[in-house]
Amino acid sequence: MASSSSATLTSSATEEELTLQLKWSGKEFTVRVCGDDSVADLKRSICELTNVLPKRQKLLYPKIGNKLADDSVLLSQLPLKSSLKMTMIG
Repeated sequence: MASSSSATLTSSATEEELTLQLKWSGKEFTVRVCGDDSVADLKRSICELTNVLPKRQKLLYPKIGNKLADDSVLLSQLPLKSSLKMTMIG
């Protein structure tokens, strides 16, 4: 029972798995991340799919601006939605 009470202390957004659509070089990719992952973790996942190094990635997402440039920001702090597509330049 103790484990269930500690689970309620964490935000559901941090445990939530996000499925993001990424468009790059005319192709679409599906990236799965957790809300408690950082932007750096997202970029590493994208690197595994596209072979584009994280330092070369510029991510564009509607209504977020340049917050995706800061690798230390947690994805749960950003208003990401699975219905919107992210674009990568790099």
